Amino acid sequence: MEKRRLGESDIHASVIGFGAWAAGRVGWGHVDEREQELAILEAYENGVNFFDTAPVYGFGESERVLGRALKPVRDRVCIATKFGLVWNDKGIRNDVSRANILREIDESLKRLGTDYIDLYQVHWPDPEGRTPLAETIGTLAELVKAGKIRCIGVSNFSVSQLEEAKAIAPVVSLQSRYNLLQREVEGAELAYAEASGIGFIPYSPLAQGLLTGKFTKDSVIPEDDVRKWLNNPLFVPGAFEQALAKVEKLKAVAAKYGKTPGQTALNWLAAKPGVTTIIAGAKTREQVRENIGGAGWKLDEADIAALDEAFAIGR
Repeated sequence: MEKRRLGESDIHASVIGFGAWAAGRVGWGHVDEREQELAILEAYENGVNFFDTAPVYGFGESERVLGRALKPVRDRVCIATKFGLVWNDKGIRNDVSRANILREIDESLKRLGTDYIDLYQVHWPDPEGRTPLAETIGTLAELVKAGKIRCIGVSNFSVSQLEEAKAIAPVVSLQSRYNLLQREVEGAELAYAEASGIGFIPYSPLAQGLLTGKFTKDSVIPEDDVRKWLNNPLFVPGAFEQALAKVEKLKAVAAKYGKTPGQTALNWLAAKPGVTTIIAGAKTREQVRENIGGAGWKLDEADIAALDEAFAIGR
């Protein structure tokens, strides 16, 4: 598995990473806990060394499952988690304050069963600006000095927020949504990250399954599915059918290489300058093997350009 340096850190991450959202077992249909642990180990045994989670995924469950599965190989993997989305019986809210960070880091360390986190990421910037970014990033810098985290990362930040953050302390990565169907980061954040030496980590690389080719016009999304309750705009009537039409073009390119649509979508992402490691989710060993098949080969430039055109925003 190809490894790429994450920004200006000493972390070299596998180009295909493992996204552990489904390990939280909320919103992803049936998830067998033992199979999930075996999927995590399958990823590791096939060269994946970057594992991404967050406390809010299953309200702590994803971190517990991931930490338990990786405990035997802890010193050989990079564990990335996040903070800032806190929950209670009234729902989920954003809190990136110093007090909350100091609470969350210790809780995450305990759930993960480790004494340090490789990459600690701001899950979402404060939408209301209640907490100054200097307080958030300054607290993370203290955690680096304390040895509780190795590196600082951010997620879903704009260019201006990135500029402000890295003026306070070294920021090694930006994690944002990026896939063939959702390419908004190409307008600014992706190029800025590359030019600034910040590792770019795409999440939702398969557009929550749409790019695998498994959905049809007759597919029904359950009400308790994450795609429905997070209002994924790709799954609303009209946009869904347009996306399916584009996926047919992806299937045609994939067939030329003897690959699946999902593997081809991952390979397209891996070819983009600035991309370091791709957060690909999996519930089973079979899905892990499918995702890993997105690496180890290359689309030619003509097919990359063809996909760029077929999936251009607005087409």
